[in-house]
Amino acid sequence: MSTIYQVDAFTDQMFKGNPAGVMLLKNEFLEEDLMQNIVKEMNVSEVAFVVPKENFFNIRFFTPKAEVPLCGHATLSAAHILYELNVVSKTESIIFKAPKDQLEISLTTDGYLMKFPEYTLNPISTSNWAEVLDLNIKQAFEVTNDWTMLVLETEDELQDFAPNASQLQSLGLGQSIFTAISALEERDIVCRCFVPNLNILEDPMTGSAHCALGVYWSKILSKNELKSEQISERKGQLKVEMKNDSVYILGQAKTVFKAEFYL
Repeated sequence: MSTIYQVDAFTDQMFKGNPAGVMLLKNEFLEEDLMQNIVKEMNVSEVAFVVPKENFFNIRFFTPKAEVPLCGHATLSAAHILYELNVVSKTESIIFKAPKDQLEISLTTDGYLMKFPEYTLNPISTSNWAEVLDLNIKQAFEVTNDWTMLVLETEDELQDFAPNASQLQSLGLGQSIFTAISALEERDIVCRCFVPNLNILEDPMTGSAHCALGVYWSKILSKNELKSEQISERKGQLKVEMKNDSVYILGQAKTVFKAEFYL
């Protein structure tokens, strides 16, 4: 039997933020088809599979459709479980080696602080997106790891936007970040993320998207520290700090349940 944990990430409340599965393995990863089927059975957007090494952990991320190189909320969830089970001392940092990046996570009094890479933003034409989607699009970018980011005029139109999977995919927005300046004083920016390419119409809370959002908004707002809320139905909050050519993401997490897979 193998234990799997479900964690709600980027929230301090159950049933908010973004749920992720975490499976701690002993010596090596499972077969890819098996890991894929576990994600489908869990019916969550991502599961993190973690293998311990001498001074670090290997980590891989699977969605219901494919493996992805980086996942913020699953990284946070995996760190949360390792600390909660005392696999790692709360005074020590955790090093995860993901397929493309090395990630460092530490436990602070305010939550889990994750060191992530900066994403590259290349400006692109907004094409006919504004007309088709009925949105006021200020800018558009191609982003690292096959994301597209659209900057909207207002938070209200972002909140009111009703995504359609086939429409987004036909426009080349099957893995997209939509963002705007927040209308509220308690936060700086808002965002929503749509990933129909990976069988996820809307991701409830997307930590890795902030590798792009932090880069963009820190320059636009002239602030190295940002408060962000993903205004999906479940909602989630995090803080971003830009320093030393990295994106530091601060968030909280809550364990929901654990279960045994008869593998």
